Amino acid sequence: MSAMLDIIESQNPSLVKAASDLHQRREIPPDCYVVDLEVLRENTRQLKKAADDNGLRLYAMTKQINRNPSMLKTIAASGIDKFVSVDIEGARAIHAQGLDVAHVGHLSQIPRYWIPEVLAMNPDVWTIYSYENAQSLSEAAVDAGVTQDILLKVIGPLDHAYPAQEGGIFSEQVLDIARKIKELPGVRMVGTTGFPTLSFEMMTRRLDALPNITTVVEAAKLIEAELGIEMSRINCPGTTSCESMPIIAKHGGTDGEPGAALWGMAPQQLFGNDVGKPGQVYVAEVSHYARDRMMVLGGGFYADSRDGAWAFSAGFVGDDPETILSNRVRADMPVAQWMDYYAWLYPTPGQRVKPGDSAVYFFRPQVFMTRSGHMATVEGVESGKPSVVAIYNKASERIK
Repeated sequence: MSAMLDIIESQNPSLVKAASDLHQRREIPPDCYVVDLEVLRENTRQLKKAADDNGLRLYAMTKQINRNPSMLKTIAASGIDKFVSVDIEGARAIHAQGLDVAHVGHLSQIPRYWIPEVLAMNPDVWTIYSYENAQSLSEAAVDAGVTQDILLKVIGPLDHAYPAQEGGIFSEQVLDIARKIKELPGVRMVGTTGFPTLSFEMMTRRLDALPNITTVVEAAKLIEAELGIEMSRINCPGTTSCESMPIIAKHGGTDGEPGAALWGMAPQQLFGNDVGKPGQVYVAEVSHYARDRMMVLGGGFYADSRDGAWAFSAGFVGDDPETILSNRVRADMPVAQWMDYYAWLYPTPGQRVKPGDSAVYFFRPQVFMTRSGHMATVEGVESGKPSVVAIYNKASERIK
């Protein structure tokens, strides 16, 4: 009924049981992502080792996990203590936790209004998409009396870009623009970046480099050769996992940015042969009947994809953690433009589903995009004795 449910049932069934158990005991709320910290810890260690083996630097992506403090603390303690933020909200959340806001401006440029605030966070690198972006940063850096290292986002004519994430310095113009940026005070070019630089092909079940990575590497070489600027940071984000590391290194990259892979949700982990175990599920609560369907309380139903093997089509439902895996119920969720006050279950005549039951789902989330999704971090899942470490609301405020 669901390839995704097959994956979580085979790779981390204890987490499904734990989520149901904790919900039924009212130790966690519904509308809650339940995160296995033991899995997060081991995945992070594997990623750090793979990076070290290939001579790469890592920045941990934080948006998928909603910059969750319990998770970020675990990731930092497990070997990856530099973080990338895609927007001002992320930068603030990471900085407020006393952690290293190490890469900013990518995927979203920092607006001029917020540049002084982010400069004060002392990021390692700052991605800029144009000369005008560099000029704004230069003016603020001079006012602050600092010099900020920058990466140029470069895009080639054959490069891939996701919708609403387009932009960057065209590869055919990069030398001229770099020459102008070189004259700006307060900023120092140290490398290049692009996104995405790697992609997992579902048809072949292979992880491959995209043309973007060649664009990024060649642009850095060109600037270094023609302008005499050392371009030592070749940032290669996109689908970063253990399997990505040798590919990045082979092509001349220096940096990777794991995000989904931290909690085992990269496609090559789920559908390929890469290491890393899934460490999250979403638990909701059955609310009421509505003629031919059961309504499930929503708030966190934001799946990264609704197509193909990723499709959201079923959930585990019940009030007993020991039997919940045997009750898969057909399910659906609202499309992105509908508010997810509820989602739907369609039990067959032989399936027993009642108000108060736990409904446990497995999909690839972007928690920072949800309406209300809570997050609970737990320990002791594999031993069958789960305990809650912390519960946070959507604003990353601790509620337990």
